[in-house]
Amino acid sequence: MTATPTAAPVDPFVAEVRASLTAGFPVIVVVTHEETRALELLRTALGAMRMTSWTSTRGIEGVVDDTLKEPLAALRSTKLGAGVVVFLDLHPFLGDPRVVRAIRDVCASPRDAVTGKPRALVLVMPSLDIPVEIERDVAVIDLPLPAATDMTAILDGELARHDAPPTWDRPAFVRAALGLTRTEAARAFRLAQAASTPQESLLRIISEKRRVLRRSSTLELIAPEIGLDEVGGLDVLKGWLRARVLAFGDGARAFGLSEPRGMLVCGVQGCGKSMVSKAAAMVLGLPLVRLDFAEVFSTPSPEHAVREAMRVIEAIAPVVLWVDEIEKGLGGDAPDGRQVRVFGAFLTWLQERRAPVFVAATANEVDRLPPELARRGRFDEIFFVDLPSPKEREEILALHLTRRGRDAATFAIADICKGLDHYSGAELEQIVSSALFRAYSQRRDVADADLRSAAREVVPLATLYEEKIQALRTWGQTRARRASADRRTLDLFEG
Repeated sequence: MTATPTAAPVDPFVAEVRASLTAGFPVIVVVTHEETRALELLRTALGAMRMTSWTSTRGIEGVVDDTLKEPLAALRSTKLGAGVVVFLDLHPFLGDPRVVRAIRDVCASPRDAVTGKPRALVLVMPSLDIPVEIERDVAVIDLPLPAATDMTAILDGELARHDAPPTWDRPAFVRAALGLTRTEAARAFRLAQAASTPQESLLRIISEKRRVLRRSSTLELIAPEIGLDEVGGLDVLKGWLRARVLAFGDGARAFGLSEPRGMLVCGVQGCGKSMVSKAAAMVLGLPLVRLDFAEVFSTPSPEHAVREAMRVIEAIAPVVLWVDEIEKGLGGDAPDGRQVRVFGAFLTWLQERRAPVFVAATANEVDRLPPELARRGRFDEIFFVDLPSPKEREEILALHLTRRGRDAATFAIADICKGLDHYSGAELEQIVSSALFRAYSQRRDVADADLRSAAREVVPLATLYEEKIQALRTWGQTRARRASADRRTLDLFEG
């Protein structure tokens, strides 16, 4: 018996273009910076269907008429013909009501005036900004960044240019380049070939990706330099993270486990929430990318900025996405319209994402957290980080002394910590730093007396904002899982 050949899988973008045309959308908007790649995939999607294009410098493809370089003239021209017309430079002119009117005329009569055959417009633009008059007639399709298979082909193409291509760990180099466009990846691979060692080549690709992400302003690729062993206390949270490492393997999928979705870490300021979020990338062995909601809302279109950020994040997955103080970007008693739309887009992505993205979010002001954000399914667990217990204070103080080149065993740490019930981890670090400054100014090494003196000079946040911290701790008792195993933390505000 002859086996039936398996059909090649259809590119999701190609399938979506075909489905939109079949459904009868007169206008399709393709959001991408990669014009050349978009045109190639559109030709694949259209098959035998006629496709022509328009640019502001060339006019209509194949038509010699300088007047058609003007967008309004081109949209009204009978020379567009039937089939699909791809406009590459139309987005700067969408603020002109006459151009919008011309597009609406095409939507109202989606057939060529000469042949009577159907016609559709495809607008290729780098950002999504659709006039309200036509938004109901538009199908919006994001062109995904190159996937691993595409990136492998790009790498092979660059290596084939050399008689003696370098011996690279191809899967590692492909993973390092994910999140770049085809052109950016090709440039990164060329830069990498100029390096003297494979390790240096890999670092060049990662450096190029960091540079590209920096241009987006909303995302930042961070080198995860903190391990869990450098985080004092929080034993429950650290143990939970270590247990999630195995869940990223193929064996976990076969066992019926899905990839971990992430954690929301709430609690008192300065108690290690951001530090443990960064350490999550190290223990999971994944890249760490920070999403800055302040930058999202500083862009002309926050909705597009957050959608573009999520598109990049999924392209470079698996990855840890760190969202610090998430309540400042998505919380608030009376959010404006932009905030509501960004919150909705981010919330939908949290719930429906399929890429292996581990979201490590932190929050200080839990009363500003929208209840929808904390719903199960968006995060695997919600942790509450309290003020450190006596044992944790000793561990944190010892860690900061060791980090600064001192032998913690030579200090009376337990005795020093007895009077530091109200102090957070950040304030304990400040004590060590102040003690070192004091000792250095007197040209000697730091001693117990310096630590005690520095402690007396620090006014802890828990004392300054006693009622607020107590309310926060009360919230954490019933609404989140404690990040520390030691439940003997003193009740600082009673008795």
